[in-house]
Amino acid sequence: MSYRYLGNKTRLVDWIVGEVTRVLPAGSSIADPMCGTASVSLALARVGYSVTAADALTFPVIHARTRLLAKQAPAFKSLGGYYKALDWMLSATPVEGYFFQEFGEAGKPANGRAPRLYFSAVNAAHIDGIRDGIRKLAATGAITEIEHSVLLHHLILATNKVANISGTYGYFLSKLSQPSLQPLTFGAIEFERTPGNHTVLHGPIEEHASSLRVDAVYLDPPYTKRQYAGNYHVLETIAREDEPVAAGDGGLRPWREQASDFCYRRSAGQAFRETLKRLDVPHVFISYSQDGQVHEEELLAILSDFGKVTLHEHPHVRYRSNAGVKDGSVLEHLYHIEAF
Repeated sequence: MSYRYLGNKTRLVDWIVGEVTRVLPAGSSIADPMCGTASVSLALARVGYSVTAADALTFPVIHARTRLLAKQAPAFKSLGGYYKALDWMLSATPVEGYFFQEFGEAGKPANGRAPRLYFSAVNAAHIDGIRDGIRKLAATGAITEIEHSVLLHHLILATNKVANISGTYGYFLSKLSQPSLQPLTFGAIEFERTPGNHTVLHGPIEEHASSLRVDAVYLDPPYTKRQYAGNYHVLETIAREDEPVAAGDGGLRPWREQASDFCYRRSAGQAFRETLKRLDVPHVFISYSQDGQVHEEELLAILSDFGKVTLHEHPHVRYRSNAGVKDGSVLEHLYHIEAF
């Protein structure tokens, strides 16, 4: 399963979980309240931890519900089973709706600008058709909450594969790329019956930090100035199942209420401090890049106010969403704070 997401930890997950298991006994509980694709949450669940995953954005919560809570293929009784549900998505009747108009090559954006080339006309209408179908199924009670999340999970993954973007949804490419001309596909995913009791929450770290009753917390905060809410607005709209005003040339949804203080150099250090003040757990693990807004010396000084700090380092290749981003390897830091 491939995720085209900024800061995705898939390539680092074995190293991260390996360091956690050196400290945290099997059967412990751990929270991943900035879970993103839920790759780390799932890896922690696989080794036997009870995981609480959460995120401020909606589309990561959809991923987490599917990957942690759907321990087997849902029944999808109203659609004839899981594989029939995938067939239903594939054959959904196209609709020239919100996605077609705002994000498709043949659309007419409400603000009067030229069509936004996020998707081919065919794919944009297919996305609209599936969105309409899912909303109707949910409104009539024909699908369960987990089934609802699984359908949205598949739609997000399929949409991401054919999006005409360089890496994020800040803007679209000037011409439709070859991948964007491919049809939407819905391949079966592997559901995992991981041990442990898992929970998935929705909301920012500031909302959940003080109420987490776990043995450890794993934090993976944003480390660049690029806000996830703006850069993944299309996926957030799929997950929220709404039709917000698509603003400006890029068609961004209103996102500033979801902006993270970790993305700004002026506020990132204080965001770390405030988050750690709210946490009341024996162990905190923090993933943070060498390229982060808070430099290593400053971050170590902040973390040292909350416990004994151990720093682990691992080289990996920088995420590149476009040709303008410097390449080469970068050190990923994993800080372990053992509370005083």
